[in-house]
Amino acid sequence: MIDKTYISNRLQKLGFSDSVLNRYEEHQRFYHTIAHLLDVVLQLSKVQDFDDELFLAAVYHDAVYDPLANDNEEKSAALFLEEAKSTKLSKAQRDSINQLILDTKTHSPSNDKSQTLIKADLNILEQPLDKLIEYEHQIFKEYQFVDYKVYQPKRIEVLKSLNVNGKLNALIDYVAHRKPLIGLFCGSFNPFHKGHYNVLQKAERIFDKVIISFGKNPDKKDRTWDIPNSIKNRQLTEYSGLLTDHVESYGYDVIVVRGLRNSTDFQYEQNQYRYIQELMPQIKIINIFCDKEFEHISSSGIRTLEKYNKHQSYLLD
Repeated sequence: MIDKTYISNRLQKLGFSDSVLNRYEEHQRFYHTIAHLLDVVLQLSKVQDFDDELFLAAVYHDAVYDPLANDNEEKSAALFLEEAKSTKLSKAQRDSINQLILDTKTHSPSNDKSQTLIKADLNILEQPLDKLIEYEHQIFKEYQFVDYKVYQPKRIEVLKSLNVNGKLNALIDYVAHRKPLIGLFCGSFNPFHKGHYNVLQKAERIFDKVIISFGKNPDKKDRTWDIPNSIKNRQLTEYSGLLTDHVESYGYDVIVVRGLRNSTDFQYEQNQYRYIQELMPQIKIINIFCDKEFEHISSSGIRTLEKYNKHQSYLLD
């Protein structure tokens, strides 16, 4: 049976730590997860010569994955070489595995073994349309930091490059006509704290994607806090001026998300909504209450606590 335990046991028999598997559970991954790794290993287990080189190349080929970077394969190969130092693998084996990992960057095989790995890596492209659409949604989430006007044509370009014998025609047509539900979470966010994150998580269960937009409020101080690493994989924007102008600037439909802590916040937002509606009658806004454990947290409160160094527990990493 090909499962996480199988991979862990085989890694340890080869002298490797199984801690590399933890990387496949990082928060920025939606497709390149442990499920993808298990599928690659499963496909390889069906070939006659599923040796240790193919196994290790599969395990490490996506070990480093940051959608914002363009050197993931190089870093994955470097990680493998570093962790292989304490094993009994020969230099020839290490060099071979290193090349196998690097070949997955362009999906251009350098030898028969490389071709076998690449075929297993791209197995998702051989699946029925429902699985392809699920795959597309996962990739969309991994690249949610890209504006949709940029993502859509680039994604179609990539799929066309992988479209052998027209197998992806239906998926390409789906991407071309899809209109994802996109939220726009606006606020001064000075700082963006755990209460904001709680609202964001709820919004992301509703929307295909949520853009986080840092607004400059003339009644509040300029943002002075760094953006937490926890949200850097989302699309982050800034705006000043009217919210309605900012909404129109996207050129596609977005629904504004407003976070609420209590009834006082609700009354304030309700009053603001009347002004906004007069400026932009077609605007769509949803209000999301944070959970009870976060309703006391405010950016102003955190800024006050910072003076006494008592603020850290309210912040994100």
